[in-house]
Amino acid sequence: MTSINRKVITENILKLIDSNGIEDNDFANLIEKSTRTLSRIRKGQSLFDIDAINVASPFFDKSLIELNKQYMVIEVDSRNKLKQIHKNNVAYSSLLEKRPSITYAITYHLLNNKEFCSTGMIVDKIKRLFESLGWNYSSSYISSSMRRNSKYITVAGTAIVDGNEVNIYKSK
Repeated sequence: MTSINRKVITENILKLIDSNGIEDNDFANLIEKSTRTLSRIRKGQSLFDIDAINVASPFFDKSLIELNKQYMVIEVDSRNKLKQIHKNNVAYSSLLEKRPSITYAITYHLLNNKEFCSTGMIVDKIKRLFESLGWNYSSSYISSSMRRNSKYITVAGTAIVDGNEVNIYKSK
């Protein structure tokens, strides 16, 4: 029998949080831990305890065996799958109905958008794309997130909009 590796489980839960667009403070509330505790876990200074694992497992619809795998598979559309699974669970569904993290929006939607990848978009157009998905982010938040994600996103040029020069962002 395979032994339980809390380090692997912790890494997998963190991947699931990110790949499903769950904000850290929301997940901390779900597992009844402080955001400071979750921050220490993210920094590798601590691991999820068994109580947190027992909450994360059904929330992410992953068995302990799956969470314990070194190379766990995360479905492409796992957030929508979880929404469907938990539609009758108020605590879980309310968390999944919230606006996802900007990192999730960029990674799983913007970087898969044909126009963004081919010709690029200005912040206003990115904002409208996210709003069409029901996610309201401020223009300044999107702009700073574009700069923070420079590993995947580049400034492809500039455009003049209403007399102002604005950046055109594009995937690398």
